[in-house]
Amino acid sequence: MEYTTYAIASSALASFLLAKVLVLTADRHGRFTMDLPGAVQKFHSNPTPRIGGIGIYLALIVAWRFVPERDAAGILATILLAGIPALLIGLIEDLTKRVGVGIRLIATMASGALACWLGGTSLTHVDWSMADSLLRVAPIAVIFTAFAVGGVSNAINIIDGFHGLASGTAVLCLLALACIAAHVGDSALVLTSVVVAAAIAGFWMVNFPWGKLFLGDGGAYFAGFALAWLAVLLPMRNPAVSPWASLLVCAYPIVEVMYSIVRRLHSRHSAGEPDRRHLHSLVATQVIPKLLPGLHPALQNSSVSVIMWICAAVPALAAIAFHHSTGWLVLCAAAVVVTYHLIYRRVART
Repeated sequence: MEYTTYAIASSALASFLLAKVLVLTADRHGRFTMDLPGAVQKFHSNPTPRIGGIGIYLALIVAWRFVPERDAAGILATILLAGIPALLIGLIEDLTKRVGVGIRLIATMASGALACWLGGTSLTHVDWSMADSLLRVAPIAVIFTAFAVGGVSNAINIIDGFHGLASGTAVLCLLALACIAAHVGDSALVLTSVVVAAAIAGFWMVNFPWGKLFLGDGGAYFAGFALAWLAVLLPMRNPAVSPWASLLVCAYPIVEVMYSIVRRLHSRHSAGEPDRRHLHSLVATQVIPKLLPGLHPALQNSSVSVIMWICAAVPALAAIAFHHSTGWLVLCAAAVVVTYHLIYRRVART
């Protein structure tokens, strides 16, 4: 128990301190790392370092040294090693702004495939007979898992537009996975999920509410990869848990990215083209100015995240409640999609 506490505490503390160091040394690295305001998808007012992912990654290395359980240490080691392609491609984009969306997707999928190889695990069933028969073929299972992991990684990056939104959502999702793992007695997965959540929370304390440091693509991709891989492990290690529970835990970012793709294709725009039509963007432009007029711009920015965390928390709570029942989980997933659509249309008309 003592070393478990050390692992969690060291993860959060190291992440927080490293984030503070990155902020305090911004004058030295800022010409390479600053995220400048003004782009179509940007809502911040001041140049801000966007390399928070470095602190999260290094903090997990520190925490790994204290993880007492061999199984949990192995899972965390897989995340640290397999997450390198996702982290690096994101950092290259943060520094150069020249990496295409397709290359970034391939890199995050490569992290997923590498995790399958290192961890010896892939998605072999989704509780749908036609798909399950295909997933019995190992190469198909690995490709499907890599695509799912890459998709969630990119989904976390898509929602990374406001102070605390992506990091807070990732923490909520990771804690939901930990709760389900606790229900089925998977202590290693509980510990790993909480340690990763603690590292992201350490960054979150610097990012929210004033936005002194951003995750950047590197941090968003790595956090998304870690969340996705733990979501894969949960039902594969615990047959009593439906794979749909993992999907529902990650429902908010997944629905956001899928809805955005359909919306852009319907309007004959590129699926990878940035815009200000995400639900969180509309909340920022249509809801917050009316709800909280006169509030400091940074606090208006972070207020968007508080509202959107509800979108992440509700399906995650449903996943915890019905983690063993595919039928209920599918109904909940359908309800999330319908509710998202109705809310989007209502906000877009505001």
